[in-house]
Amino acid sequence: MSSLMDEDYRDDPDHDEAAIESLASAISERDAKAQLRKLIATRRVTVRAIHLPFAAQQDLEDALDEAWCGAVELRSAGLPQPAVPILADSFSGKSSAARHYVKSIMESPDVEPGTIPVVYVKLDTDGTVGSLAADILRGCGEKRPNSLSGEKRWDRARQTIRNRGVYLLILDEFQRAGRRPTISPVIAGKILDIVDDGDCACAFLGKTSAEQVFASCPDLKNRLDAPVQMPRLRWVNDSAEFMAFADAFDQALVDADITDIKSGFGDEDTAKLLLEASNGLIGQFSRIIETAVIAITRDGQQVITRQDISDAVDDWAIANGRIGYNPFTQAKEERSAGKERDGAENAKPDNCEGEG
Repeated sequence: MSSLMDEDYRDDPDHDEAAIESLASAISERDAKAQLRKLIATRRVTVRAIHLPFAAQQDLEDALDEAWCGAVELRSAGLPQPAVPILADSFSGKSSAARHYVKSIMESPDVEPGTIPVVYVKLDTDGTVGSLAADILRGCGEKRPNSLSGEKRWDRARQTIRNRGVYLLILDEFQRAGRRPTISPVIAGKILDIVDDGDCACAFLGKTSAEQVFASCPDLKNRLDAPVQMPRLRWVNDSAEFMAFADAFDQALVDADITDIKSGFGDEDTAKLLLEASNGLIGQFSRIIETAVIAITRDGQQVITRQDISDAVDDWAIANGRIGYNPFTQAKEERSAGKERDGAENAKPDNCEGEG
């Protein structure tokens, strides 16, 4: 009886069609989810690749260019190299500006084949002499940066700098060199040798806590050029520049086919709240917009509304402790109280290893 029922069940055309439709629907849903994930990933990359003129970042790139040009002449003369400190808050845009500068140099037709005139290095979290040497070797394209140990690895790093035609070494997250107080003076001394012996110019990118590394080696501190300042933007002084920046970012999203029309980032009332939500940090602004872009992509929308921005502030800035209130939803009086709280928090050391 059971066998007969099973046979009738299999022969039922309606059942077969329903099963096929169910399977096809499941496959279609799976493919749609995969396509959505890919689209979100692509748009995330697109947003992070947006690089727009911004005064403080341009100052940083100009300082790097001056150090590079100076290094060429100073090496020929056998003189010590420039050493430029660029210390600022996380999300100030220093790392993205440095990477953009390196990209522009390496894409120049004047670069000789086989040379790397500018090397960008992000310090390892170990904060040791050996890890720094490996970071430099890795930045120079060496396939086995950890193959040697101790002084041999450091000697190889310095020789590679010369062999690959490096004139400017950019050391990002430099505050990591101060994680081990007993090691900091040794690292600083090694870098001093690079500068004093004319190997190449050095630029130090990091948070202000990197100053303790310089303090551990007065000789290196005495070699430093004037620091490049990247202060937070303030509406009272920087409103025009920020509105222009936000508007250009808005247009970049349209040009990338992420949105159909501009979303009004540069409108005065929206821009003012965006700057407040970003704590005056360009990198933080970018992450808020990126969060909004991901949200509208999931929802199948082609425009970012004011509500989308407000939600992004909640979902990213507040959730990650970057700000304690939402300027888009709280009254001015409440925002003033929130600013005071955030001001107290921002006065504390920033332990976040976020984007520069």
